[in-house]
Amino acid sequence: MKKTLTLPDTIEACHEIIISQARLIEQLQRRAFGGSLKDRAVKYDGPSLFDDVDEQAVLAAKRELEKASKDVDQAAEKRRIEAKAQSKGSGKRPEKYNIYGLPVETRRIYPEGVKIEDYDIIGQDETNVLHLEPQRLWVEKTITPILRLKSDKGAPSPVILQAQRPHSIIGGGHVGADLLATLIDNKYNHHLPEYRQVKMFAELGLKLPTSTVNDWIHAVANVLYPLYESQREAVMEGGYVQIDEVPWNIADRKGQACRKGYAWQFRDVSLHRRGTFFYYHKGSRGGEIPRTQLRGYQGVIQNDGYKVYNEFEHVPGITVLACMAHIRRKFVDAQKSNPLAGEVVKYITALYTLEENLKASGASVEDIRRERQRLAVPILKGIESWMKTAYLTCTPKEPLAMAIKYALSLWPRVMRYTEEGYYQIDSNPVEQGQRPSVLGRKNYLFSQNDRGAEDNAIFYTFIVSCDSLGINPYQWLKDTLEDIRPDMEEAELIKLLPYNYNN
Repeated sequence: MKKTLTLPDTIEACHEIIISQARLIEQLQRRAFGGSLKDRAVKYDGPSLFDDVDEQAVLAAKRELEKASKDVDQAAEKRRIEAKAQSKGSGKRPEKYNIYGLPVETRRIYPEGVKIEDYDIIGQDETNVLHLEPQRLWVEKTITPILRLKSDKGAPSPVILQAQRPHSIIGGGHVGADLLATLIDNKYNHHLPEYRQVKMFAELGLKLPTSTVNDWIHAVANVLYPLYESQREAVMEGGYVQIDEVPWNIADRKGQACRKGYAWQFRDVSLHRRGTFFYYHKGSRGGEIPRTQLRGYQGVIQNDGYKVYNEFEHVPGITVLACMAHIRRKFVDAQKSNPLAGEVVKYITALYTLEENLKASGASVEDIRRERQRLAVPILKGIESWMKTAYLTCTPKEPLAMAIKYALSLWPRVMRYTEEGYYQIDSNPVEQGQRPSVLGRKNYLFSQNDRGAEDNAIFYTFIVSCDSLGINPYQWLKDTLEDIRPDMEEAELIKLLPYNYNN
């Protein structure tokens, strides 16, 4: 039923609605058509809100903030100058194509009709041409003869021997690990829907119905499920996970629009990283998901401040961190309506510059903690003081007020990243892990049911884990499908996980 729009009685109230809608449209346009977050941040050189404040505590916070920010900027400038000096005279350019680490096949071409032994080679010219072999499909026929000793011919109990047949990955045993790994890698790593892959196979001479490919992929998900459970336990054992939710469309309502479901990603960002873990259960975004997955968990969780995580503030043994990138984004969006928001963006940028300086210098975990206490804490306290002062000058519904309210509600969690050198300033790693599923959704659009979405969670778990650990997903899939067995013990399964692959 169509809703009837009811407008307020006063012109002022109507103006508020128009302004609010205009801000929303502008924000959505920036998200759809704008550049990166860094491109959208406007450099702020205007007057400081601190200039109009006389309170000694606020002024002291301002002095500490500006001093720490200046120290960070000076260190960054020194780092940039040193990096620029090192980049000069870095040596000659590597041989063409060898820079990619590709194998080189060399052939020599001599003039026709000459005896090369009659000539001295006094020089040569080289030409490098890049080639590609197209995919090739073939059938491997395996024959296992049944043997009987010749001397046992006619004997009542002859000795019969036969080699063991190759391991069958999925039912029927007619699909190799290389083909199955290609199907999964193409879909979940390179975002090629099944119908496009079927078309590619037809061009190579193999005609398959899309439903057959879908059945194969589901069968592989069943094969990998025990390994998927082992990966979940490995991620949780790290003691430091970042969590985020990503929407997945489910088309299981005949004649109706897709319903929006959510998958959850738990990413290990501890010092000994073990990859990630996606979880899907009926598309739920409710608090029962983290409550179930984090049952018995001890350690750190970092997230974007979604309300379902609030209860973990009171769980013994769990430390909750916030995401500075989400806070920064709110103030960047608020700059358009109130340039004063740029002052917070400027100081948050200083916090990120500090992190870049520490990373470039190869600082140890303890050095990072010490520098954060020395430089980041004064900046954070100054920002907090600024926000409390600025909030009094805003109307409750304007973007700057909403950004401040959001930030202050999470500020204790924000401050905690300075307590340990291995804590992250934001939850960007887990958000980066969402990209394959988002790109996949743009190509294959939806899952037909919850079962398909659960399969997606299994495959994205391993694809994203391989990517984050620097492992070729196709190679891992191929080798693992060749090695995995249904009767494997837990210790054997752990050896197959991506973080153990290179070992």
